[in-house]
Amino acid sequence: MTQFYDAHVHPPVAPLLDGPLEPYLGGLQTATGKVVEAIEPAELANHYRSRNGRALLLGWDLETSGNRRPFSTADVAAIVAGDPDVFDGLGAVDPAKGALAVAQVHEAARAGMKGIAVHPAAQGMGPADRLASPVWEAAAEYGLVCLFHTGTTRLGFGSPGGAGVRLAAGDPIHVDGVAARFPELRVILAHTGPLWQSEALAVASHKQNVFLCPTATTPTEWPGLVDAACGPLGERMVFGSSYPLGDPEALVKGWRESAVPDDVVERIVLGNATELLG
Repeated sequence: MTQFYDAHVHPPVAPLLDGPLEPYLGGLQTATGKVVEAIEPAELANHYRSRNGRALLLGWDLETSGNRRPFSTADVAAIVAGDPDVFDGLGAVDPAKGALAVAQVHEAARAGMKGIAVHPAAQGMGPADRLASPVWEAAAEYGLVCLFHTGTTRLGFGSPGGAGVRLAAGDPIHVDGVAARFPELRVILAHTGPLWQSEALAVASHKQNVFLCPTATTPTEWPGLVDAACGPLGERMVFGSSYPLGDPEALVKGWRESAVPDDVVERIVLGNATELLG
């Protein structure tokens, strides 16, 4: 029986590590103290299956900003198809591609993805940019979830100019306008906006179609998370580890040992994501 749903997993497979993440791996490993090595999809599936977990795999497309081959929707779909009892997927979309980005949304829907994943800071385009609006419109029409990486990022950590990554695009307040314009669009604020956590809480509290994913975080690491989880936002909070940089088992344990009531914890680590993603 599934014990937790990890709604934020970057599968450490060769197409991702040698593709869009390759220029950033050194900084990521320095920032986290973890060495990330490529594994086979079956090994990743066994990692979650042996822990009675389920994982949502995120596609990555930084082609416009980084000129790297994307970890595409097709790549994600192939991994999901190999172990559908363990994996779901989010398609890769680069909003800066304009019409091609809308085509990527269509591709994600056809491939059976649960939604799409974007990284505004790394992609160099804020959610409120007019060029991106057709992407959110198409996702809403298909009923796809949109996951936005928000807050600061370890991409470009410690490098000159932060490897060109501009943190301002990760401010979750930019997602507020998207959620307002497309109230039928379900939005996940991944990482819950470090640097702007109060903004993330305000946006999610104000917009019922916005969900919080305090990725790689336990209640002891963020003052105020317990109060947020115990209030109405506990109904719209989903668990995420940012695996392989975060340890899903340890993070789930942190939630279950926190001051958050047991029934709320179970919704956060499993129930809410199950309802949101079907």
